[in-house]
Amino acid sequence: MTKKSFTRDYISPSDLTFLYGECKKCFWLKYNRGISTPGFMPLVGPMSAIQEDFYRNQQSAALDNDLPKGSISKWGETVESKPIQINGVETKWRIKGKYDLVVEYENGTVGLVDCKVTTSEMDDAKVTHYLPQLEAYCFALENPLHGMPYTVPHSGLMMWRINGATANEDENYYFTTESAFLMVPRRPEVFQKLIEKVISLIDGPEPESGNQCKNCSYVAKRMSAMEGSN
Repeated sequence: MTKKSFTRDYISPSDLTFLYGECKKCFWLKYNRGISTPGFMPLVGPMSAIQEDFYRNQQSAALDNDLPKGSISKWGETVESKPIQINGVETKWRIKGKYDLVVEYENGTVGLVDCKVTTSEMDDAKVTHYLPQLEAYCFALENPLHGMPYTVPHSGLMMWRINGATANEDENYYFTTESAFLMVPRRPEVFQKLIEKVISLIDGPEPESGNQCKNCSYVAKRMSAMEGSN
């Protein structure tokens, strides 16, 4: 039986924030061999869905009073970009992912908003951490594979921080949170520099394991144990 070859031609925005920064080898294996590292974040998906549902069809002021007038009219849609160009040369790689919220402003522009739940500080460190992911979505919205492009003057993080729990008289328990909207000014030059490095990595030879990568460390120890038992 002939083994099917693995092919992929799109990059997920979330991988630019998480996987790429964690381990270059794991990133390379996902995009060249289809091998994904196991993840365990069972609350991330449901909590993000709760946030998304909460803000549907609301006015932009529900996120932050300083935002331009508009409404949250798009959510949970997949966006896909044209092939990315590097130094004027078109690559096979595109950005493809599902965003949380898009705010359509009365001035004809849109804001890309990502929903996050955290137990840590809601500060500029979060903006720096998630900037690659946010910029990737903005790039896809401004350079869509199909349809009309949007003008995206900014992105943002709608953050809920869990800070306690409470119960009502019926003994129904609830988490309590505080919220913060973090405006993220556009940095397309950061995305361009990063994506050039990312594509160079993917299209290059398999890199060495990351020194701090728990997955690579586990695989190496397992292989060593198996060799020692033979």
